[in-house]
Parts: sequence; structure tokens; C-alpha cells
Amino acid sequence: MRRLVIVLADGLRPDAVAPGIMPSLDALGGAYTLALQAHTVRPSATVPALASLATGVSLGFLSGLRSLRPVARELGRAGIPSDIVTGELGPAALPIAWSLASTAGVRRLVAKGARARDTAGAVHRLLSQPGEGLLFVYLPDCDRAGHAYGWMSDPYLAAAAEVDAAVGSLARWTDEAVFIVTADHGGGGVRSNEHDEPHPVNDHIPLVVAGPGVTRRHRLTRAISLLDIPATVLWWFGVSVPEGYEGRPLLDAFVPAPRAAPVAA
Repeated sequence: MRRLVIVLADGLRPDAVAPGIMPSLDALGGAYTLALQAHTVRPSATVPALASLATGVSLGFLSGLRSLRPVARELGRAGIPSDIVTGELGPAALPIAWSLASTAGVRRLVAKGARARDTAGAVHRLLSQPGEGLLFVYLPDCDRAGHAYGWMSDPYLAAAAEVDAAVGSLARWTDEAVFIVTADHGGGGVRSNEHDEPHPVNDHIPLVVAGPGVTRRHRLTRAISLLDIPATVLWWFGVSVPEGYEGRPLLDAFVPAPRAAPVAA
């Protein structure tokens, strides 16, 4: 049973991943593979980042929509389903989100929970069901607090702790599924409550890979991009990565598969 879970914490800055703020995610990164200086796409905003995660290419793809090969559709051709769990969406946003997701090849979208830990409860229910596939989890808590009160403010740090509680509860599944925990952007680099301007604080995102077959106690120090995640997902499931994808699989985040012993003549 092959499962890969992407947990995207909207607006989570790498410097919030610290023992005093997010002990569960900090411990997970220390135990498995961690990159604290990964880069998102430009502009550093949610819609471009989600589009890149879904399609493997950056915002420049708009001139070639017909050639897009979304991750969920590539997996679907191989018989591997993709599901989404997100925090609560408004009555106007939910049908739009489902229309976009289903067009990209997603099988199911569940919107539940005003807080990250409540959304994690819906994730637990899906993971407890038999089957394989990709599960994308979207947690908006940090971004909402950052826009309302400023990045790294007390309410923002409280939201980061809430996300950490969700991650901590989901960590029980790391014996059975691979987890990629990341963000779409940081925030507060130029203006305290915004994130779209070019600035290292806006552009850097954390990335933690954990689960079976993941390299233990490993720090990724080379240049890592959000665009590497879609390629990694397809590679992990054994699906060919389309030539147009801009990222490359994070091979060094995983223990190399053992080679078969030579057959005696």
C-alpha cells in the first residue's frame, strides 16, 4: 500500500520551525530529511504556488495550457487516485475549488475544520481507510494570522503552534506513509502582513520529508525548489516525470533501493 501525503501550511516561514514554536515539525525534520532554505515560485503567493504544485511548472505555463500534464492526471493514468483535504471553505469558494481540482484529475475534495487540528481529524479518517494514493492537505492557519496580525506576531506564532499540533497528530502515520510538509510562501519580508514582494523572507519555505525509505537525520543544503515536489511525487509512485516539468525528484531525500545480488552463473 503506497501513500504519499503533502501537507502544505500556507504562509509558514522557516524560522517558525523551532523547538519552542513547532516542536513536532522540528523533531520530524531532525529525525528525517529537512531543508530550511527551499524556494517557492514567483510571485510568492498561494495561487501560483498551488498551480505549480499541481502542474509541475511555474506561472509562465499560461501560454501553454493545452500542454499541461497535472500530477493528479498523470497518477490517475497509472491507476493511482489523488484526494484533497482542506480547512473549511466558504460556500462560494467550495464549488470553485472542486471545479479546479476535478479538472486537474483529483478524485475527492474534503473541506473540514476551522483549525488545523480539526482538518487533521479528517485526514486521519482517510488514512485509516485501505488503499493507496496521493493525499494533499491544505492548512490555512498561518496565512490568515499573518495577514491579520503580521508574520511572526504572537497570533501568527499561535497559528504555527496550531499547525504543529496537526502535524504532530499526523506523525503517527509516518510508519505507513511518506509525508512532505512544506509551505507555499513565507511572509513579512517587506510589509509585515504581506508576502508577494520579492524578498528572501517571503521566498524561502521549509520542507520536511519523513516516512518509510526517507533518509534519516539528513539536511538538504543544495538549492531546493517547490517545483521539485511534483517531480518527486511522480517518481516516488514510479510514474514517469513529464519532460516539461521544471523540477527534479529529490532523490537524496530517500534511501537508495538495494540492488539485486548478481545471479551465479
